[in-house]
Amino acid sequence: MIKRWLGMPALILISAFATNGIIMLVCGYNPLEAYAAALGGAFGNGRKLGETLVKSTPFLMAGLSVAVAFRCGIWNIGAEGQFLIGALAATWFGTKLAPFFPAIPWIAVPLCLCLAALAGGIWALMPAFLKVTRGVNEVISTIMLNYVAIYLVSFMVDSGPLQEVSQRGPQSDRLVEWVFLPRLFPPHRIHLGIVIAIVLAAILTFILFRTTFGYQLRAVGAGAAAAEAAGISIVQNTLRVFFISGALAGLGGAIELMALTRRLFLNFSPGYGYTAIAVALLAKLHPLVTMAAALLFGALTTGSYAMQRSVGISDKVTLVMQATILLAVLGYGSAKFLKDSTIRKQ
Repeated sequence: MIKRWLGMPALILISAFATNGIIMLVCGYNPLEAYAAALGGAFGNGRKLGETLVKSTPFLMAGLSVAVAFRCGIWNIGAEGQFLIGALAATWFGTKLAPFFPAIPWIAVPLCLCLAALAGGIWALMPAFLKVTRGVNEVISTIMLNYVAIYLVSFMVDSGPLQEVSQRGPQSDRLVEWVFLPRLFPPHRIHLGIVIAIVLAAILTFILFRTTFGYQLRAVGAGAAAAEAAGISIVQNTLRVFFISGALAGLGGAIELMALTRRLFLNFSPGYGYTAIAVALLAKLHPLVTMAAALLFGALTTGSYAMQRSVGISDKVTLVMQATILLAVLGYGSAKFLKDSTIRKQ
């Protein structure tokens, strides 16, 4: 069991890091020196480890969103848009509604998080309804909705109703303080959202693998025709999966906003929803393993700053690393698919 779970991710990572090492050599850099700098920058001390955890949190939330959807046979590529919609809903609550609420964090914070999750879930239901009523491919509809979400955020914070009152730039006003997610070890940036993400990963693992509801979701992903023949509603479970997936991504957007940036602005997400696909695939769509994959991508992000300072490598090399990991995941998956297809034909 351990060999089966660790073998493929280990092979992927070795291949990806070896490929990146060759790229660094071609560009005139020492890969061993670069990787040593990245490792020290990500885990060198308590503060750096805390920053890695902070960077890992949006990858984990978006990764859970993708993992749940893919595990259930739903190709939701819209985590990026759902992440932004969750942040947008949290911004609206934190700047427009919260000032009229009592300044009590234990009331305002859960309300804001729930509203963001609801917004992300509802946003994800749009492609879900298109799929179950019109047969629209969810890959196309979710990608298109990502752009709708990006431009909606752009409109709202750039001359729109959520732009800051001073209108100094394309951003919202700062959230009121009683909507902030608390930091666990000030002045470090480790925040409560990290705990929320880890707890959700554990809960999702239990639901997917230890409950009847989770079995139904996985059965639809394993074979829709067989699941329907067994009396499992394809339509209902498709809608449920889309909503859960969108809610997780929306919650991730709210956590990032309420814990760190505390205001919404253009390019709020650097592509968390897209990177989440690599995170989920590397974790083999298992919620608990997604935590380790998200930590890796968080370490790549923080480690890239150290590589830039120590070795002079551009931080864009992180994007190259992420891309090679994703390509290795897809390449291994394609090879396995072809092998299984050949075996079935024989």
